[in-house]
Amino acid sequence: MFSYEVRDAPEFERVYGSDGDWAEFFRLGDGYVGTELLRDLESPGRYLVVDRWESAEAYNEFVSANRDEYMRRVDETRYRYEHELRFGTFQRIG
Repeated sequence: MFSYEVRDAPEFERVYGSDGDWAEFFRLGDGYVGTELLRDLESPGRYLVVDRWESAEAYNEFVSANRDEYMRRVDETRYRYEHELRFGTFQRIG
C-alpha cells in the first residue's frame, strides 16, 4: 500500500489505476488479484494505491522474475508524483 502526492492527476490515474499501466503489467503474474486506486476527497492530488496479490510470495516471485522490467517502470513513472510513501505489506484477516 502506497500513498502518493501527484503532479498530474489524470496522468497518474491512467498509469496507476485499476486498468492502468502497472495493473496491466501485474496481470502477467500468477497470484495478482487487482489494483485499487483511491483519491483523497479532502486533499486533492493525494492518492492511495492498493495492489492485491494472493500472497506476499506471489508478489515477490513476480518481482524477482521481472526485476529489470519492474525497475524500468519504476524509473519511468517516478516523475508522475512528487512524493511516495510506502505504508507496508498487509494481509487480509478473516
